[in-house]
Amino acid sequence: MPKSKRNKVVSLSKTTKKGFELKKDLVSQIQACCDEFASLYIFSVEDMRNQKLKDVRQHWRTSRFFFGKNKVMTIALGRTKEDEYKENLHKVSEQLSGNVGLMFTNEQDHKVKEWFSSFTEPDYARSGNKATKTITLPAGPLDENSYPHNMEPALRSLSLPTELKKGIIHLTTDYTVCKKDEVLSPEQCRVLKLFFEQLASFHLVLKSLWTSDGKFTVLEDVEDEDE
Repeated sequence: MPKSKRNKVVSLSKTTKKGFELKKDLVSQIQACCDEFASLYIFSVEDMRNQKLKDVRQHWRTSRFFFGKNKVMTIALGRTKEDEYKENLHKVSEQLSGNVGLMFTNEQDHKVKEWFSSFTEPDYARSGNKATKTITLPAGPLDENSYPHNMEPALRSLSLPTELKKGIIHLTTDYTVCKKDEVLSPEQCRVLKLFFEQLASFHLVLKSLWTSDGKFTVLEDVEDEDE
């Protein structure tokens, strides 16, 4: 019989009493999920958006998600084979770095993989993102419903070549907002949003799977990611 790994004393870093209790509660919740759910997936997040992650949680209402606080999650699972909460959970801990999270579920494996592989949500790029394509705005009048005349000074302040003609904003020349693979500035991101160009994509990538029988699997369809 393998030695029970429950009821181990875990060491939390020095912190305030309130902070300690919050960390202790998170450790307890994660360990309870290890007992309750059949599967634990480790996922990474591309172009993190809090609201969209909330939508994912809502879709998988019968599952439990933990995101952030990687060090505390590592403590809950166990850093090494000697202090892991259950068999092979230390292998899960080894993957907890960067924008990653845990998903505990009792859903069938094929259902989880199919949903994660197809789920993607377009969004506006943030400063520091790379442009996924070249965006050029053509010369000519802008839609007065979307760009009323009083927006002209704001557009000009963003370096757009604009002028007013009979109360309608015109671009005097073609204007390239960004080029593919260019790192975007805050001003470029503002222009892209004003012109409804979504160059970012929020999606989740399954990295690995742990099951309650102690089996740990690195998923074959995981793409190499920059750390």
